[in-house]
Amino acid sequence: MENRPLISVLNLLCILLLACMPLIAEEEEEAEDAEQTAEQEKLEKKEAMAKRRAAEQEIKSQFKYTFNDISKKLVTVTCDSRRGRSFGSGFVATLDGKTYLFTNQHVIIGADQISFKTAYGDTLRPRGVELSTTRDIARLLLADGIEGFEITRQMSIGAPLGVFGNSAGGGVATELYGKVTSMSSEIIDVSADFVSGNSGSPVLDLEQKAIGIASYVQWSIDDKYGSKTRRFCYRLTDNQWKSVNWKKYNGKYGRLYLENKQLINSIVEIFDTWYDDPFRRMTADTHPDSNIRKWSIEHNRIINRIMRLSDKGVASEHQLNNTNERIQQDLVDSADALSAVCRSRARQMRMLSTQRELTGFLREEFEKFADQLNSAAIRIDRYGKKLGTVKYFRFK
Repeated sequence: MENRPLISVLNLLCILLLACMPLIAEEEEEAEDAEQTAEQEKLEKKEAMAKRRAAEQEIKSQFKYTFNDISKKLVTVTCDSRRGRSFGSGFVATLDGKTYLFTNQHVIIGADQISFKTAYGDTLRPRGVELSTTRDIARLLLADGIEGFEITRQMSIGAPLGVFGNSAGGGVATELYGKVTSMSSEIIDVSADFVSGNSGSPVLDLEQKAIGIASYVQWSIDDKYGSKTRRFCYRLTDNQWKSVNWKKYNGKYGRLYLENKQLINSIVEIFDTWYDDPFRRMTADTHPDSNIRKWSIEHNRIINRIMRLSDKGVASEHQLNNTNERIQQDLVDSADALSAVCRSRARQMRMLSTQRELTGFLREEFEKFADQLNSAAIRIDRYGKKLGTVKYFRFK
């Protein structure tokens, strides 16, 4: 009789253990399935990469020349400005009976000083600048007698190609191989894995003829593993060119291009920081843009005032309500001020894009900047409205 309670407890524990076992087993099974799925995806990625490398090697084997064979025609572009030094690629080619150095407009625009040196080590000194009226291409006239690539308009879907230039603009020779995947009258879509630093590199066929210039990379989100990358080149043929006084054109528009590009990046960084923490102090008090500086200084004053309010400690309900309303209004005012900066600059960009002397590239860039700034203003307004509804202090 004395052992019955002990037996009952043991039986109960066994029953509970048995009841939990299916749940434990189910959790273990789910964890095992997740691990197997992760391993399978990892294996599939590895196999896909191996397959891609094998395909690239197969294409490379069709080329009878290497980077070294064409190094006198490949160019490293070095740009210096108040914001530092940047690099890009270029190449020498003949078109319309003349020899030019080709690169992208976005590689050289805004630079205070630009130097050009071939991969072989020769320094090039262009005589003039012409810009494509519709594409992101610049051609710089060179002296006669300099050897360049021949340019062709002949290509087909699936044709092998090579992209020769800098890796991330770092002066490291790269040979990237792929195929033409689609094409239009202006743009060629290729499978070669070039990156942004390869901007301005020549896209060559098996006969060392230039079919295009590597220009930009675009991401989409329709790939099985997240994002799918597409790489585009501009055709060099059937272009209309505009001769410009580079010093005047670049001085008037190039710096504005870089300044507004930096401004947009700064606003994105500021917004992300503020979104993560409504009471974060900003570090833009020395920003090159005076409007951002003024906003940052005033915003930090608001945050300091909020922190002082929060340090008061004991308060009545009426005082808390007043404090909340003050904080809400301060944060809404700060959001309004920042969105106003975005909208004001967007209007400037929109007006700037209407200048007749602009090429198509800069016109599209300024229009894009205006769209990005207006979108940023809308996001900031929404955030400000959200901040204006939060009760920051409550009675416990």
